[in-house]
Amino acid sequence: MRFGKFNLVATMLLSLSLNTFAQGVFEGSGEEPDNSCVGDGCGLVFPAQQEQMDQPTENSDDQSASASENFQSSNDAVAVDSSGKNGTKVPDAEYTHDDDEDDARDHYVSESASEYAARKEGFSKLLQFGIRAEGGLSFLFGTKSEDWGLGYEAGAGLIGRLPIYRRTLGLQMEFSYSFRHYSYEKSVSYGHNEAELAQTQFKIPVMLQYFFDDDGFYVNFGINLGLKMSGESTYHQTIFDDGKTIKDKHSNTLPTVGVDVGAIVDLGYMITSWMSVDLRVIQNFNNLLYADGIFESPVMGSKLYALRTTLGVAFFI
Repeated sequence: MRFGKFNLVATMLLSLSLNTFAQGVFEGSGEEPDNSCVGDGCGLVFPAQQEQMDQPTENSDDQSASASENFQSSNDAVAVDSSGKNGTKVPDAEYTHDDDEDDARDHYVSESASEYAARKEGFSKLLQFGIRAEGGLSFLFGTKSEDWGLGYEAGAGLIGRLPIYRRTLGLQMEFSYSFRHYSYEKSVSYGHNEAELAQTQFKIPVMLQYFFDDDGFYVNFGINLGLKMSGESTYHQTIFDDGKTIKDKHSNTLPTVGVDVGAIVDLGYMITSWMSVDLRVIQNFNNLLYADGIFESPVMGSKLYALRTTLGVAFFI
């Protein structure tokens, strides 16, 4: 019994060893591993089959390209969800170019460039403030204006400039104090008359400014509002009577209007970024004198319209 059991165990071990040796893969044995193959002789490659496998086929490249195209097509046609299952067919996405995107990008770039330039040049380059001084002559036109000579004026005040469009079009405004002086002289059969008239004003010119080019020339068009702050007049009368000379002096008998309005044309030049010169012409629309308050008979009925020409210098900060 002991020998019978021993023989049975030995037989089983021998059978298992032979089976393992038959299915094993050893280096140089001519077998290739294949996990899907089960049984004796798996992975064994015969010489005829090896020669057939080593020979290249003519359509191998075409087949590879076709397989790649089929693989890409299948990927485009079917979408796979997160669970790994095939989903529904997804159409190819078509990209359409939108011109509005380019316009928006160009607008953003241009706006950014302009903002950068504004920050670089500084706020004072955009909105400029400064002072302006002027001096010039006044010519009087109208009824009985021939007896009035040249007047002169001088003034100074604040000036501000605000660009409106690309540094070509802008707005200029001033607040200034002005002094004006006129003289009158007339000879009559009984004597000689002379007068002097002085007036101080608070002026508010508002002008639209246009720059011609980068050379610095500009022109202004606008209106001038003058508010009288004070006015004085002196009338000297000399009468010859029977060899006698009688002199008389009247004060404030030639009153002026409280408000005058005129049109402005101003031609200027920017010498530097902080200094400019200009030649300004203002034509008043209203009578210089307050007609109902005139007490001197030779001057009654006068209608005087002033044409004022000044040369100004402005300094900006």
